[in-house]
Order: sequence, then C-alpha cells, then structure tokens
Amino acid sequence: MSTKAHPLQRLLAPTPRLVGLGSVILAASVVFYVGSASIRSAVLGTFALGSIVAISVGIRRYKPADSTSWWCLFAAAALFLVGVGLRGDPSIYPLGVTTLSNAFMLSGYVLIGTALARWILERRSRDDITPLIDAGLIALGALFLSWVLLISPLLNTESDTATAVLNGIYPAIDAGMITLAAYLLMSSRRGNTSLRLLLLALLAVFAGDIAYAHFLSRGSPLSPGLLDGIYLLGYASLALAALDPQMATMSQRQRAAPRQRRRTTFLIVMLSVSAAIPVLGTAVSTPDLVVRSTLLSAILIGSFLRGERAMSLMERSEDDARYRAAHDPLTGLPNRTMLDDQFTRLGALDKPGRIFILFVDLDNFKMVNDSYGHRVGDEMIAATAHRIRATVRSSDTVVRYAGDEFIVIGRCTRPEMESLARSLIDRIAEPFVLSAAIAYITASIGIAATTHRAHELDDLIREADTAMYHAKSQGASRIEFFDESLRAASTAAIETATALRGAVRRGELEVHYQPIVMTSTRKTVVYEALVRWRHSGRLRGPGEFIGIAESTDLIGEIGEEVLRTALTDLAVLRAEGQDVTMSVNISPVQLRNDSLPGIVGKLLDELGLKGSDLALEVTETALIDDVYAAKAILDRLAAMDVLIVLDDFGVGYSSLSRLRELPIGLLKIDRSFIAEIGTTDTGGSLVSAIAAMARALPVSIVAEGVETEQQAHAIEALHCRFAQGYLYGRPAPLQHWLKQSATTAS
Repeated sequence: MSTKAHPLQRLLAPTPRLVGLGSVILAASVVFYVGSASIRSAVLGTFALGSIVAISVGIRRYKPADSTSWWCLFAAAALFLVGVGLRGDPSIYPLGVTTLSNAFMLSGYVLIGTALARWILERRSRDDITPLIDAGLIALGALFLSWVLLISPLLNTESDTATAVLNGIYPAIDAGMITLAAYLLMSSRRGNTSLRLLLLALLAVFAGDIAYAHFLSRGSPLSPGLLDGIYLLGYASLALAALDPQMATMSQRQRAAPRQRRRTTFLIVMLSVSAAIPVLGTAVSTPDLVVRSTLLSAILIGSFLRGERAMSLMERSEDDARYRAAHDPLTGLPNRTMLDDQFTRLGALDKPGRIFILFVDLDNFKMVNDSYGHRVGDEMIAATAHRIRATVRSSDTVVRYAGDEFIVIGRCTRPEMESLARSLIDRIAEPFVLSAAIAYITASIGIAATTHRAHELDDLIREADTAMYHAKSQGASRIEFFDESLRAASTAAIETATALRGAVRRGELEVHYQPIVMTSTRKTVVYEALVRWRHSGRLRGPGEFIGIAESTDLIGEIGEEVLRTALTDLAVLRAEGQDVTMSVNISPVQLRNDSLPGIVGKLLDELGLKGSDLALEVTETALIDDVYAAKAILDRLAAMDVLIVLDDFGVGYSSLSRLRELPIGLLKIDRSFIAEIGTTDTGGSLVSAIAAMARALPVSIVAEGVETEQQAHAIEALHCRFAQGYLYGRPAPLQHWLKQSATTAS
C-alpha cells in the first residue's frame, strides 16, 4: 500500500492548526475591542508574553541554523513588552518613566536590527553590505519626513525636546527594519511565510509608532485602544512567524533572484505611505504641501532605485559567478561540481531503472594535440561535447569531468544504457571537420549503475572509471560494464599498492638478470635487469605490480633502486672478469621526469662507471605519451654515451620518421614475431621486413624470445647480431651468473 500522502491531504494538513490559531486571534480581538482598558491591557500583555514563549518554542522545535537571530528577537519582544507598557502620554507620565521606556524600546530595535542584519549577511556575503546601506538610506529619508511632520511641530512648544526627537525617530528606524525584512522576503526563492509574518509585525510597529508620534505632534489626546490594537497585531504576527516551520530557513542562501513584481509591489506600498503621511502634516499652504511631498518622494524613490540598481548588479554578478563555477568554459557543459545535485535529483525520482554513470574517455587524444596543437585539440573537445549532448536523452546530464573525459549521468534500464553507450561510440567515431584538418578519434566507455541511494556517488564514478580503463585495455572504441570481477581486480590493486608502499625500504625487491648474446658466438655481452618483488612468501613478476607502481607514483623510487642495484651488480660482474654491459628498463613515468639524467649520472659517478656501460630500454608506448618531452630527456642521456634501446619494436605506433629523430641505438624485435618463425609461412618474412626497416635507420637489432634452435638459426640468417631468450638463459639472480661464469672459466 502506498504511504504517500494525497495532494489534497497535504493541502488540508495544516488546516486544523490554522483554524485553531485564527479562532484564538478572533476571540482575543472581540474581547479586546469590547472590553475595558484593563481588559485590553491584559489581552495585549497575554499576546506579548505569548509571542515571547512562541519564539522559544519555535527555536527548540525547528532548530534554525542561526538561532542567535531568533534569540535576539526573543529579547527584543521582551524589551518591547516593557517599553510599550511604560510608554504613554508624556504630559501625564513622569519623565523618568518615559526615559526608561525609550531605553527599552531602543534596545529592542538594536536587537531586531542585529537579527535582520545577520540573516542578510548569511544569505549573501559578509563583504556585501548593500542591503544594509539601502536600509540606512531609507531610514534617513523617513527621518527627514518624520522631522518635518512629527518632530519640528514640537520644537517650539513646551514638550520635552528629547522625547519629541526619540518619538519621531522610531518611525524612521521602523522604515529601515522593514526594508531589511522586505529584502529578505524578496530574495526568497519561494514565499517564506515566517518572513511575511515578521514583516507584518514590523509594519504594525511602524503604524503604531507613527500614530503615537502623530498624536503627540498634534497635541491630540492619545487613543490607547487604537495603539494597543496595532501592537497586539504585531505581537500576534511575531508569534505566528516563530511557530511557522520556515522560521528555520531565514539565513539559508537563496539561488533565485528576487522577483521584480515583489519589488515593484513593495515600492508602491512605501510610496503610498510616503504620499499619505504628508497629508497628516501641518503644511501652511498647498504649495508647501506639494514641495514637501515632492522632496520626500524623490528621496524615497532615489533610495529605492539606488538599492534596486545595486541589487540587480549584484544578482547578475552572483548568477554569472555561479554559472562560471558550475560550468566548463570551453564546452559550456556542467563541470563535476554539478554531479552531486544530479545524483540527488535522480535518486529522488519515482521511476523504473537504475542511476547510471557513463565514463567517456577519448582514445589517444594526445596524438591530436601533438599533431595539430592544443587549439585544434580544444576544437575537438568542444565538438565532442556537442555530439555527446546531442546524442543523450533530454533527461540525462553531460558533464566535462577532466581533460578529454566526460560523464553522462541519468536513469534507465541496462539495455537502454548499452544502446546509449553504443550510440555515443558510433557518433564520436564520425570524422571531425576541424580548422586544421579532418580528424578521426574513438572513445572508450565504462558504465557503472546502482539501484539504491545509499551508493555513494564517488564510488559509482570510481567504478565507471575502472570499467573505462578495462575497456581501453581491451582495445579502442569499446564499452565495458563494471562487475564483480572488476571490483575484485580493483580491490586487489588497492591491496597491492598498499603492500608495495615501503617495499624498497624493507628490502623486498630483487633484481634478476637475463643474458643478451652475440648470435655468432653466443657469448653474453649484455645483461638485462628484471625486477622481482618477494612478498608474503611469493616472488612476483613485474606484470603484477609495475602498472600499479606507475599509477601510484611509486615507480620513481622502485626504478631508481633497480638502476642502483643493476649498476652495483655490473661492477661485481666486471670484477669477476665478465666483459659485459647492463641494460635497465625505464618506465614511461620515469621518462617524463626531468631528473632522470641527473640520477643516472650520479649513480655512474658513484660506481666508477661510464655512460657506455649502461643501456636504457624504453617502449614505443612511452614515446607516444609525450614524444617531445621524451626526446629532450633521451638526448641528454645519449649525450652521456648511454645506449638508448627501443623495446618491443613492431607492436606500437612509432613511425620510422619519428624514430629517426630520436637517439635510438638499438631495436629489440618483439617476441611475438620471433614466436611465429617455423609456425606460419609469414613468420620469417615479418622478422626479415622488421630487420630491414631497422637497418634503414640504421641501428642494431636484438631478437627477443628466442626459445628454439630453429628460431636461432633463422635470426642468424637474417643477420641479427644479438639475441635474447630462454634458449640462452632464463632470468636469474646475480649469484647464478657468477657461479656459471666461474664454472665456465674452470
């Protein structure tokens, strides 16, 4: 059975409370106007105390974010209760009582102003005091009005000047407070009932203060019934404001700009008041009345227009800043800051399907930047964003996550996800007509989905990212869903990264060596250093941890340790009479580090070795990542006479023209080509062609993965000077090769 409330039930839910409160107010009003002065005073006092209690109840029930402001109103209501109770006709009440009344009233105004100012500053910025300035201008305009109409008529009478000035200042203060409250109400996204009631309370106080000052300026007898009725309305409104649930949202930042209609309404009301009050004045003639009204209206209109302009400029600036903070300037798409809101929105939808993340990453986008420049790369990013936005559904959100990575977040079924992902793959694969050329690119997409809100957004993004990298590892232009096998692999990778941290310090790394021989004599001339990790009683090969070390910035420490160990062991081999050199593999991450040549030079100097004693092996993939940065580092290493070896030649993307620009001294033909010798008709032809291309550079070549005599004879016939493989020796610790050397010598 559905537990959701029917719209009519939600509409009628607050009705009993409203009826009850309305009945109380109606009954009190009847008693107030029918009863005697003592009854009216008792009713007013009851409402005043009730408003004070209501504020404390509202604070405890709704727990507003800024309870301090409401406690200020609590104290202000208490001070007004005493101040209004003591205030009466100055000609009857003693001067001391009137002074005490004014002290209570002014203190209450200070507290009200503090509460409103705190809400204003919390909603906007503490550096933006524009609404406070506007309130000050309105108060000054109202003070001028009050001075002309309410204060000046008492200056030449027997009335106490200080009392006359204070009573005339109260309406001006009220006008400033009303301005602040009206700004708060206008800047609310939706009408805040609590704010409306608070504004009504301030208007009631404003009316009461004007009536009190007017009676005194005219020398008319005061009407306690009228004044008490006005203040009773103010206390009732304040109590209702405190008991409304929206009292807790006074200080929350509002995203919607104030509605122009609300501003206009407020302006008309204030101008009507400013036009009505002069009628109550004591103008000596019609021209005097016209001049006064014109001047006062000009002051009020000018103040409001200045405030309107400042407010509008500030709102436009805030809207622009919010847009820039939440959107990518290149594509116009939302950035990652919008994901939380979209995830929350999708979780609240009552519709079938699951929340999904499509993590879209362009394949080999760096080649576009390297070939055509970053300006053309930006064109492709913007065009890709447009294609993605045009392909997804209107209910989906596209986010530029970073660089050439995009995220699509939405809600649908798995078949719909797959269809959407496939459409994106096909759309991105279409040619891009750019300013410099027509370019092609593909994308890999990882998909993760969840059926429950408890699933964290960060986890979902990480899972989609993991699936995307798995898709890339399977080849370009692929789609992969995150599943339990990927979760297990991801968990294992995290555990491996954790265990790998500190492996160098704990001495868990070992270096094994595999010989590279002269094919003509089968004599070892080079040893290739291959790292191993002994952890939890098991010796792990580089394929189990090098990739993780590269992704966690541990490869630098590991690579330097392997290089140091290999060169140290080379010195030992030389001391034992072996005339060999050492070859060490360099990670793509190390090749992007400008400090690599310095590290190599320092180790060579420490061990008394020359650059020609060392060969550094790099892969074609490492060169593709950033060929220009790699060339700069390789040139510095080659200048030290270090031999640069291109490993796994033939399986990457390097062109001969690009290789010609690099200081490559040796090519290693990948083992996959050697393995085809004797098994396929084209195996020998492929190796022959690769050897011919290598000689065209010209560089020496090494055949990797030689395991049989047939393969050995074949590469010798192709004039490969060097070879490596299990036929000549498997990777083994240093002691193995020292022992074998001693055995051979004996």
